[in-house]
Amino acid sequence: MAFTCRAVNLGFGNAAERGGDKGSGNLIRSSTDAHSALTQALGLSNSDSTTERRVRAAQFNGVCQLLPFFLGAQVAAGLVIIYSAHDLFSSAFMVGWGSFQLLCFGWLAFVWWRSSPSAVGSLARKDLSYFVRCAQASGLAWSLLPIASTAAAGQVNQSVLTAAMVGLLCAGGFCLSVVPNAALPWVVMIGLSTSTALAFEGAASNYLLAVFALGLTVLCAAAVLSSACAFVSNTLNEAELEQRGDLIALLLNEFEEKRSAWIWEADTRGFFRRVNDRFLMVSGCSRVELEAKRMIDLACSCSSEKATAAAKLLEDALAQKTVLRDLEICVNVNGDVRWWAVSASPVTDEYGYFSGHQGVASDITEAKRVNELVTHMAEHDSLTGIRNRSWFLARAKRRLGVDELLSANYPVLFLIDLDNFKVVNDTSGHPAGDELLKMVANRFQAVCGDSVDLARFGGDEFAAMGLFGSPETATHFAEKLITAASAPFSIGGRDFGIGATIGFAQAPADGVRIDDLLRKADIALYKAKQVGRGRVLAFEACMEREVLERRAIERDLHEAVSEGQLGLQFQPIVDARSEKVVSNEVLVRWQHPVRGEVPPDVFVPVAEHAGLILPIGEWVLRRACQAYADLPEAGAVSVNLSPVQFISPNLVEMVASTLRQTGFPPERLILEITESVFIRDFGSAGKILSALKGLGVKVALDDFGTGYSSLSYLRQYKFDRIKIDKSFVEEIGERSEGLAIISAVIALAHNLGIEVTAEGVEAKFQAEALRTLGCDALQGFYFGKPSDIPVIGKLPGGAPERELDAAFEAEDQAEAFRLQQIASSLNVTSISGWQKDRK
Repeated sequence: MAFTCRAVNLGFGNAAERGGDKGSGNLIRSSTDAHSALTQALGLSNSDSTTERRVRAAQFNGVCQLLPFFLGAQVAAGLVIIYSAHDLFSSAFMVGWGSFQLLCFGWLAFVWWRSSPSAVGSLARKDLSYFVRCAQASGLAWSLLPIASTAAAGQVNQSVLTAAMVGLLCAGGFCLSVVPNAALPWVVMIGLSTSTALAFEGAASNYLLAVFALGLTVLCAAAVLSSACAFVSNTLNEAELEQRGDLIALLLNEFEEKRSAWIWEADTRGFFRRVNDRFLMVSGCSRVELEAKRMIDLACSCSSEKATAAAKLLEDALAQKTVLRDLEICVNVNGDVRWWAVSASPVTDEYGYFSGHQGVASDITEAKRVNELVTHMAEHDSLTGIRNRSWFLARAKRRLGVDELLSANYPVLFLIDLDNFKVVNDTSGHPAGDELLKMVANRFQAVCGDSVDLARFGGDEFAAMGLFGSPETATHFAEKLITAASAPFSIGGRDFGIGATIGFAQAPADGVRIDDLLRKADIALYKAKQVGRGRVLAFEACMEREVLERRAIERDLHEAVSEGQLGLQFQPIVDARSEKVVSNEVLVRWQHPVRGEVPPDVFVPVAEHAGLILPIGEWVLRRACQAYADLPEAGAVSVNLSPVQFISPNLVEMVASTLRQTGFPPERLILEITESVFIRDFGSAGKILSALKGLGVKVALDDFGTGYSSLSYLRQYKFDRIKIDKSFVEEIGERSEGLAIISAVIALAHNLGIEVTAEGVEAKFQAEALRTLGCDALQGFYFGKPSDIPVIGKLPGGAPERELDAAFEAEDQAEAFRLQQIASSLNVTSISGWQKDRK
């Protein structure tokens, strides 16, 4: 025999809903009196409704909970009888009796084992009757023992048997009380057989015991009936309260929280019935049209993916006759897509059979749209419309799952930084910059397609992640992004040219956590921007070592600033004609106690990044002015300004304060800046230069010729001097183009009233050539390396003429060849002619 577990639904039938005297709802209410409860407890009702089946299931579940104790009591009684009163019975009787009891015991144990994993929710009449018959058969077998022992002798053995029977009587009455069909026969059979056996003994004391056993039997039978009646009443009342509570809670929740709700009903086939006016209005159908449809028909009226999935859930729930709770379905109402929240419960008729569904529905379209908007805003960038950082990080974590990492293609994370985007903002305003970002996002999205996730991290930073088979394919994809960003953008009738720099890291080689990939991709991006923008670099372990080294330098630099490890050196700048020192350029030096001398091109970028360049720059300016304040014959002093210093809002005030405190004349101070300051802060550069000039200091444009638009800077800003970059000086004697460029720059600067200084002069032929071209001042190792004190006056070593004559006298053929090349470039026929012209 198998006990079938099914969900119990004690729904109010149609008759109950209409207020009739029939239906399961009235059946529950009318059965709560004692007579009806006892009738159902004894199984005397002729119907097999859902209520009856639930009562039987509750009885079966209740008795199964106590069945182990009941079986244990039988085992204990059997052992006592076998040990103390076995001589009261013949061996053949005991073997037959024991075999029969073992069968009953085994079957009851099997029933308990089958029912223990989960409680039974609905039980048929025949299923419970099997258990009742088995219990009755076992009770009958026990009742045979007192009758069979009357012919045997032994007062002690008879007492043991009587005690065991009384114990079994009470144990059965207690453990089987929720199933009176089993408990009553057990109690009556064992009680009557024990009383009869005691009465046949003939002794006066046994008569009293027989009367006591008979009274105990009657008392246990009454207790069984009372307990069974109370148990069934409680079960029926709980079912009624549960059903009423579910329905009332459903209706109250829908009507209180969703005022646009309406009630709907459907028959066994799912077609609507008793359609109300509210339902007609929201559905957009006539009564005839709506009553010819089902809820599933309305749910299938939209063809979107979400609508199809919701319709499938609705169809399954209605088919399985389960309770629905706020199931969201999509409905096409006269061409308008609406969302409904549907709740329903299956109902039964007066006979307990399924008769359809009842429930409520409400229009949640506006709330749905608001939620979708909130979700979209939470996952998308408000400006470009692509995904944002939070969505990207969550998506990336899922993409770094085990299945992805074990596939042939590996996740690759790209960090993308736009080049020269700030120029667009500064020159055309933020609206143009916003429009540019939208256009960039659209181009990137076209390259990424559906296979690569794209997001904007903020500002001009983007990120992408996809699956690639090798670093080469990832690099090829990144180059497509760079190409897309490099094409001109037309905004407001103007064309803008920007670019993109990309760094990427690949899992699992570079890490399996999103934080690791982000960090390493950022390191690769930084390296790519450092070596030259507009390119893509994959992360390499050496890059991380460089970052760690930079962090170590940054940490040591903080200590160097606080402990005074920085120092100054001075490199002379001489007049090209007289060779007299006209100024000194101040150079900052760092002598590390362990690393030794750290070059400026190593620690200055670190200082800029760490925010130390401002205090270092102020210290350098103050020390330089203090050193020169007491040396009026030393001429001017040149101090380099970092681009970070130049754009500092306190620069002008800092320079003015330093001049006041040191008493240094402003006309002897030359501040050198590079063209990068105009790229970083195009808008305020002119104001800063004007303010500095207003203090009386001079401004020099350093490294002239290495930028992108040097000539436009000369035209737009007023500089006192320019310094030709040493890369052009190094080409003297090697390439004629270098001399031509230097000559043109000197002529242009002189026409604009600007002095020219050449850097990196390391040979006498370079000095002679620059002097001949009309350069005003020269600087380089040929005139002296940086020293700890300012250089004053004329450099030792004599005039270049004597050094040139010494070179000829030494017959330095290589030097003579270079001088001949220079002479050719300067349109003179010989070295002697050049010397003559020069003199």
